[in-house]
Amino acid sequence: MGIITTFNSIQSGIFITLSFLYILNYMLSRKDKIQLIYSGICMLSSLFILTSTIMHQETDVDKYRSIFFAVVLIYMLLMEAIFFLIYFLNKKKGTIPFIIITTITAIIVIVVIIQNKNFVFDGGYNVREYMFFSNESYYILSGTVSEWYNYSILIFYGSGIAYFIWMLIGSDSKKSSFRYQIQFYVIILFLIGNIYDVLIDKEIIENSVYISEYTIIFSILLFNLDLISDIYKGNKDKEKFLVLSQNFNKLIQDIRLYVIGFDEKKNINFINNYAIEIFGKEVVKKQLSSLLTLESEDTTSDLTIFHTNDKPKKYIKSSIITLNTTENLQSYIIGYDITERKREQKKLKSTLIELSKLTNELEQENTILKVASQNNNKPNELFVGSFASSIEEEVKRIANYKSTVLIEGANGTGKKYVADLIIKSSSRANKPNIVYNCHQSIKSIFQTQYYDSSSYSQGGNRSILDVVNNGTLIISDIENMSGADQEHLLSLLKEKDSERLMHDIKFIVTTTKDLKQLVRERSFNLELYQYLSIYNIHIPELQNRLSDIPYLTDIFVTQFCKRNNIDKLSISIASIKKLQSYNWPGNIKEFRLVLQKAVLTSKGKTLKLTGFEEYKKEKEKKNREILSLEEFERKYIIDILNLSKWKVSGKNSASEYLGINEATLRSKMKKLSIAKTKN
Repeated sequence: MGIITTFNSIQSGIFITLSFLYILNYMLSRKDKIQLIYSGICMLSSLFILTSTIMHQETDVDKYRSIFFAVVLIYMLLMEAIFFLIYFLNKKKGTIPFIIITTITAIIVIVVIIQNKNFVFDGGYNVREYMFFSNESYYILSGTVSEWYNYSILIFYGSGIAYFIWMLIGSDSKKSSFRYQIQFYVIILFLIGNIYDVLIDKEIIENSVYISEYTIIFSILLFNLDLISDIYKGNKDKEKFLVLSQNFNKLIQDIRLYVIGFDEKKNINFINNYAIEIFGKEVVKKQLSSLLTLESEDTTSDLTIFHTNDKPKKYIKSSIITLNTTENLQSYIIGYDITERKREQKKLKSTLIELSKLTNELEQENTILKVASQNNNKPNELFVGSFASSIEEEVKRIANYKSTVLIEGANGTGKKYVADLIIKSSSRANKPNIVYNCHQSIKSIFQTQYYDSSSYSQGGNRSILDVVNNGTLIISDIENMSGADQEHLLSLLKEKDSERLMHDIKFIVTTTKDLKQLVRERSFNLELYQYLSIYNIHIPELQNRLSDIPYLTDIFVTQFCKRNNIDKLSISIASIKKLQSYNWPGNIKEFRLVLQKAVLTSKGKTLKLTGFEEYKKEKEKKNREILSLEEFERKYIIDILNLSKWKVSGKNSASEYLGINEATLRSKMKKLSIAKTKN
């Protein structure tokens, strides 16, 4: 036996051994199915080496051709296995290239089977002898190369190179640099070995052995090094895991926490040293229920509270961990002692109950005393506290004046109440009084007939001035009065000055707008405004007189309790502070509605502002959204003004860009405080 034969036999034995080792390792670990692929490749490699060795020792042409046919088939199968291995190592990326190379390989195998012995050479057969390594004979078949072989090697080697390069480019070199290098070297060996062998078949290179047999074997050895390296790392990881497991077991045993293990049937099968100190070793194999009873579950977390069945009770706050082992479910209770904390909680709960009782008693005592409502000069619900000291006296002072009174104030501030108070305090209290709400769509209100039920029954209708003669006419929202009616009202006021009175009427006018600003915008009669503004009352918003809230609260609560047959509710300082913490954009109207709801929903003898904090937050959120909209509008108008170089009217002006007239734009600029800054 020569050196080459001996070397090949050793290689074959190595590959057979590796194949069995891979199968055995997989059967023991049941992991890494790639080991089965390596096992198959090693078995094919061993078969390829043995058949090649036998072939190169054969001198008979026909036998050589038969063995050569088998070698080619094994070679093609081995190459397909390598193609699949690379595809698998790259996590099945490049599926289409793999399908293409597999199809080409399958076609060539079919051609080899059909052509049989004539696949490589189809004539001129000759077995040549070469001497190597101490005169060892090495036989190579030569002859006329067939066309099928020429086309097949061109297609196979070309597509094989393309496939290797494609998979090399697609592989992640950063994550597995060693595997990337192996694939690169396999490509080089594939190119060198197969090109060299083709040159031998073409008789361009003479007196040489086929090296592809060795390059492919070396490639497979490289792949095996990759897997052996992974297995070695896996074993190292197992050793580390074993050390970690031992350290973890020691930690579980020594940790100052209760660790109690139990199986699916709730039988205790593990207990750590700390738990042994408390319960003893004898609890093992007993039912869990004989040791612990579920107390409660913490809804704020995944923790569970148990208490021991022995006395004195011990309370354990714990977490239950369930592991799915190969045999069955294993659970562990891991917890700590909260017995002392439970005792403190019981004491605290008892203290809080006592404190709650004392608080309720204090609320009953700590209420707002009725101030002005206890005497005959009971203040009106609008005018109490700091605001009352001036307005109530003023109303009484001017109640009998014939002069027109203008009442200004935002919606809900109580303009109607002020008007009613003036009437009640005057000599016209028992005379006719009408409240007329102005609308822009209604005109000639002083000239058209006014329906009155009492006069209609007598067969006639009169004007509103006739009906309210000798009484009081309250004109609400005068800013909405038509221009013609403004002129008519002005003439009536002039009549009063000239003493040529057809009607004796006291006019009380209310508005939510700044009439002075409307005059500037030419949407309200200047002379009429001058007559109306001779005497005016401005009612501030509730947010500007929060000191009145305690008195208003007492008056409204009294009214609503009486109206709904409810015993008078006490009002705590805490409730007053809550009410004063809100800015009341809806003024008195909103305040009354909130208190009415509070009275109807309160339980007990004290007013409860149930849901008021949520109500306040929701309202404030809406106000912020409205403010944000105004800020957006302001920024948008400023951007347009900058674009038009602050030209307000005319061509290419801001008003033209915005699609509004000049007056509207100037009104918006004033409302949003927009002015051109000086550079």
